[in-house]
Amino acid sequence: MISLKSILKNSLKELFPGRCLSCGNGEEEGRILCQPCLGSVAVPPPNLCANCARPLGFTYEIDTGGEYFCGECRLDPPPYDSAIYGLGYEGPVRELVHTFKFGNSPYLAQYLVELGGERLVPWLAGKKGAIMVPVPLHWIRLYNRGYNHAHLLSKKLAKNCGLYMGESFLVRTRYTKMQYGLNAQQRKDNVRAAFSAPHPGAIKGRDIVLFDDIITTGATARECCKALWKAKPNSVSLAALCKAGQ
Repeated sequence: MISLKSILKNSLKELFPGRCLSCGNGEEEGRILCQPCLGSVAVPPPNLCANCARPLGFTYEIDTGGEYFCGECRLDPPPYDSAIYGLGYEGPVRELVHTFKFGNSPYLAQYLVELGGERLVPWLAGKKGAIMVPVPLHWIRLYNRGYNHAHLLSKKLAKNCGLYMGESFLVRTRYTKMQYGLNAQQRKDNVRAAFSAPHPGAIKGRDIVLFDDIITTGATARECCKALWKAKPNSVSLAALCKAGQ
């Protein structure tokens, strides 16, 4: 009779063939990243803008409990109250996220949440009563890909932190090009007015946490927030698994 342990072991071999998904080197069964790659995962620097999470141009050694803002946010604040991300989008994380999004690998969501959770979970848990809203895919891209990566990540984080999922509270109203490969201005133009909040009554007066997998230039997040603010929420914050160019 085949034991449950044997079944689980064989299933694990199928999912994780014993090679690091970043460098390709052999590794013990059940591991997604080898120890050297895991050790090179980039985490956010300590001194970040309290508004956009961009690294500050100065350092401070003593945490006074006060908030510090970058020059750009002082001159042109983004349409969200605060932002956070869990990992730097480089090295092994970049490889994993690319495989997760484009390699038909939804199973990686749990591992990515665990990697970024040390920073994200305490922050999200402090947003008690908030609604987690993932950045939506257009239905054509969702059909072709089979799943919305931001939705899978945010659903797991929301469950861990006791937040309500607003799965249909934000929709993409038109099909857009992929942001990858576009410069900052092209990204803005590509997603301009591409989102809508179809259930304003469910958002009005509530605290909203917009979630995306990657913050790059912030163009997508800005357009999403503009759509959410039309529904008159109490606040809008931004959370992401990782940030490019940290």
